[in-house]
Amino acid sequence: MENLFNENIIFIFFFAMIAIYNYSDLKEYQRMTIIYISVYALTILKLIGVKLAVLLLVISLFCFFEIFTSDEMKFKILINPLYKLVDFIYISFSQYAFGGMCCALLMLRIKLPESLNEQNVVFEVLSLLLFIWTLTATLQQKFVIHTFEEMYKIFTCFPINEIEFNEKLDEACAILVSIEDKMYFERKAYSFVSVKYIMKILKNKISTQRGSKKIVCVFSTGKCFIRNVFDKSRGYSTIPMQLVRSIGIKRGDTYDYRRKIFQILYSRMLFQGIERMMKEERVSRRRHFKKYLLYIYFHKVNTFLGDVRFSKFLNAFDLKYDKKNDKDIYDCTNEGIFIACMGLSKRAVNITRENIDYYLQSIDNVELDSDIICDMVEKMMDRPYEGNYLK
Repeated sequence: MENLFNENIIFIFFFAMIAIYNYSDLKEYQRMTIIYISVYALTILKLIGVKLAVLLLVISLFCFFEIFTSDEMKFKILINPLYKLVDFIYISFSQYAFGGMCCALLMLRIKLPESLNEQNVVFEVLSLLLFIWTLTATLQQKFVIHTFEEMYKIFTCFPINEIEFNEKLDEACAILVSIEDKMYFERKAYSFVSVKYIMKILKNKISTQRGSKKIVCVFSTGKCFIRNVFDKSRGYSTIPMQLVRSIGIKRGDTYDYRRKIFQILYSRMLFQGIERMMKEERVSRRRHFKKYLLYIYFHKVNTFLGDVRFSKFLNAFDLKYDKKNDKDIYDCTNEGIFIACMGLSKRAVNITRENIDYYLQSIDNVELDSDIICDMVEKMMDRPYEGNYLK
């Protein structure tokens, strides 16, 4: 045993990491901080090189997030090795400032010529400052995503085999899709990252620009598209992207780039994994999976009426805060559903008798009374319908 530990830094390091993993009193971010301090200290003391330090970090973090994790649902949903790698990279950089840690280590490797040897201390100080910032960012936890166990909880509350896929739900889904994501049922991808969807967006934008040279038009359209992707509003967010945002981001929704990348990556990994699970378990109603996601959407995504934010779509019809609503989407009028769907992009207050036909023209095969809609919009913040905002 003495020979095993003697001068075997790597073995001792991983033995210590296993001890950290198994110490239940530590929070996840505290464990990460200990790992960062350990690796940085070994590098500063020149017991290991920078390359080995980065390698140890990568192996430690990957094991921590993907192998020794207590999130059992992650093992069921993420079985694709590529998805596990993506999950590891995203969490490391977005939640635990792994990029800052790598830069702090790389600065230790910078060596100036002998004539400027005294200036090396500058990079060492910068490395130390960046390391302190990394630890601070890791401990502050300004951006945090839920575990897969927490994300999946809403699906256990509303099992697909207990959902009524009837005409009323079809109408509610038609209204939602027409307003928020017209290509929802046509698109195979869960996010806007599909060639067909992007080309359609660009084609529509180019067709609206007149009098410009083609190459200039294409360039400006592409630039506008990239800017809109990271827009603070919904910015090409598909319905699955909006849903994964609601169930997946625990803290830090205002970090636009991290949030948008999370929506793009995890809408595919999460929902594709759940759909695969249903196929493997031969769930009888799995063919309705896309409508099922819309049903979950009604129970989870927030909407806005006037200046009021409802944490759940159905709260506009049955205000229950964190409790389950007594009323389901089947109990809501189509007119009320239409108003609540407009509220998803904060447009409910813009509905008037003059422009109502413009908003309704894209909704097919659903009966909607424009007079009732306008009347409900006028009264929606007065809670006239048995104490609720919408009928």
